[in-house]
Amino acid sequence: MIQKEFVVYFDGIVGDFTRLPCFTIFDETTRLRGPLASSYRKFGWFSWFSGYEWSRDNSKEIEKGWIVKGENVAELATKLGMKPSDLEATIASYNDNCKKQVDPDFNRPKESLVAIEKPPFYAVKLFPTMVNTQGGPKRNSKCQAVDPYDQPIPRLYSAGELGSFWGWMYNGGGNNAECLCTGQIAARNVVAMKPLA
Repeated sequence: MIQKEFVVYFDGIVGDFTRLPCFTIFDETTRLRGPLASSYRKFGWFSWFSGYEWSRDNSKEIEKGWIVKGENVAELATKLGMKPSDLEATIASYNDNCKKQVDPDFNRPKESLVAIEKPPFYAVKLFPTMVNTQGGPKRNSKCQAVDPYDQPIPRLYSAGELGSFWGWMYNGGGNNAECLCTGQIAARNVVAMKPLA
């Protein structure tokens, strides 16, 4: 499995996620193997509430434009706004890895290395999503919630994911430690406060 850190890479120099969007590229053999998205697995709001049934051969999704089709790699690259030579080189390198049954780029298991060879070729634009909550009020080192001017809001503290210091990037398992640490810091400060009256 490709780790999210490969794609959710924030370039601090340019101030952007320079690897997004990313694309899943596949060929006719893969298209005919079955639906790209399973209707019986319920992931997210769309699959739970829309009632959408993915087509068996992915043809409905090609018609909708969710899956982009190119008769050859160069045409697909052009439709995706890429240089054809870049996509052709990437697919050639990937197919070579498939023959060698090794993935030096992402360490994918060899059983997942399926060559992209039979035209037409397809792509799906992807943005990683996660089932996790972040955000909330900003807090200082004492776990006091602060206003937009970084001034503590009297008697208001936060801990754990509420105001998480991870911000935009959930670091797998990091919230457990953050909950323990910030909970302890907030609790120590709260019990040290003088009662209101």
